[in-house]
Amino acid sequence: MTLIDFLTHLPGEESCKQKFKTCHNLVGVVCPKCGGSSHYCEKDKERYECKHCKNGHHA
Repeated sequence: MTLIDFLTHLPGEESCKQKFKTCHNLVGVVCPKCGGSSHYCEKDKERYECKHCKNGHHA
């Protein structure tokens, strides 16, 4: 992908965040502290929080 292609498909910060989240959710999110795979996204902090241990981490 060229830089021009990238900018055409992901023209701003919000589109980049959405693309990253979509790709990351396909692969899965694993808590670095406990290894849990159940999480929710804290939109106000732009991070995931583990449902098991409540550890917050950036994906």
